[in-house]
Amino acid sequence: MKTRLQFKIFVAAVFFTALLTNPGFAQKYAGTKATVKSAAVPANVILQVKNHSGDMKISTSAVNNVTLNTKIEISGNSKEDVDKVTAAIGNLKFGLRGNILEIDTRFYKNMNTINNRSTITLLNGDKVNIKDFKISHELQIPKSAAIELDNKYSDIEMQPVDGPAKFVIYSSKLNAGDFGGDVSIESKYSKIRIEKIKGNAKFDFYDSNLELESSNNLTLKSKYSKYIIKKTGKAEIDSYDDKFNITELSGLNLISKYSDFESTSALNDLKLVLYDSNVKVKSAVNASFNGKYCELHLGDISDLQISESYDNNIYLGNVKRMIVGSSKYSLYELSAVTEISMNDMYDENLKISGLNSDFRGISVNGKYGQLFVNVGSVPFRTDFKIKYPKVTLPENLKISKQIKDNSNLELISGDSGGTIKINGYDMKVVIEN
Repeated sequence: MKTRLQFKIFVAAVFFTALLTNPGFAQKYAGTKATVKSAAVPANVILQVKNHSGDMKISTSAVNNVTLNTKIEISGNSKEDVDKVTAAIGNLKFGLRGNILEIDTRFYKNMNTINNRSTITLLNGDKVNIKDFKISHELQIPKSAAIELDNKYSDIEMQPVDGPAKFVIYSSKLNAGDFGGDVSIESKYSKIRIEKIKGNAKFDFYDSNLELESSNNLTLKSKYSKYIIKKTGKAEIDSYDDKFNITELSGLNLISKYSDFESTSALNDLKLVLYDSNVKVKSAVNASFNGKYCELHLGDISDLQISESYDNNIYLGNVKRMIVGSSKYSLYELSAVTEISMNDMYDENLKISGLNSDFRGISVNGKYGQLFVNVGSVPFRTDFKIKYPKVTLPENLKISKQIKDNSNLELISGDSGGTIKINGYDMKVVIEN
C-alpha cells in the first residue's frame, strides 16, 4: 500500500510539473509599441529600404520629408523578453547621408519557430522567447523620390512616385501605382501588380506572377512565372516554362523553352528562338524564327526568315515573302503567298490556300515532302525536276516541256505569272484551281 501511494504521488508530481512547464499554461505577457522616425530630405532623395519583418504601406506627398511609423503587437512568456523586443523596435535604422536615406526595419538576426513558439536572436545578440508578434510600417515619402526596396515575407502597398524604382522581392506581394521613371524588379515566389511604368521596365522573375497596365520597353528574364500585361513597347524576353498574355506591344525578341506567349498585337518586328514553345500574335511586318517542337500562329507577315525548323507546326495568314533555310518534319499552312523559298526541305507538309495577285514564285528543294497549292485564278508557271514524283495538276494547264520515265519527271508549263519551282525527291505535289 505504501509503495502504491508513493507511486501516485510521483505521477501527480510529474503531471503538475508538465503543466507548469507547458507553454500553454505559462504566464503570458503582451506588449505594444509605436514609433515615429522622421527626417527632412532633399527633393532628389534616394531611399534605400530593407524590410524583412512586416507589411508596409508607402504613401507620397509634395513635402520633402520622410516619416516612418512602426507598430508592433507582441506576446511572450516573460515581460523581460517582450520589453527587449519593443526596445529593439525603437532602434530601427533610419539615417540620412547626403541625398541617401537608409531605412532598415529588421530588428533581429534570425528566428527559429517550433510549435508556434519562436526564439529570436536580436541584432544586439540577445535571445528572446516570443509566442507571437505582428508588425506593420507606414512610410511617407516625397513623390519625387527614387526608391530601392529589398523586401521579404511581407506585403507592400505603394502610391504613385515620379522617380525611378528598384525592387528585390522574395515571397511577398507588391501592389503599386504609377512610376514616373525606370523600374527594375528581381522577384522570387511573389505576386506583383503595377499600374503604369512611364520609363523602361527590367524584370528578373522566378516563380512569380505579374499584372502590369503598361510600360515603355520591357526587358525580362524569367522562369516558372505568369504575366498579364496590357501594353508595352519593345519586349526582350528570355523565358523558361512561363505563360505570357501581352495585349499590345510594338516588337518582340523571344528566347524560350517550354513557354506560351499570346498577343493580339500587330508587331513591327518579331524574333523567335524557341524550343517546345507556343506563340500566337495578330501579325508582324518583319519576323524571324529558329526552333524545335513549337506551334506558331503568326497571322499576316510581310517578311519571314526561318533559319532552322524541326518538327514545328506553323500557321500563317497572308505572307508576302518567306525564306526557309533548313526544315524537317514541319507543317506550314498559309492562307496566301507572294513569294516563298524553301532551300532544304525534308519530310515537310506545305499547304498554301491562295496566291496573291502579285505572286512572284515558290521555290522548293526537298525530299519526302508534300506541297499543296490552290492557285485560284492567278496565272503561274511550273518548273519541276522530281525523282519519284506524285504530281496532280489542273487539266487546263498548258505544258511546254515534259520528260517522264519510271522514276523521273521534268515539267515546264504555263506562259505567264510567277513560277512554282520544285527540285525534289519522292515528293507529292498537288496544284489545283
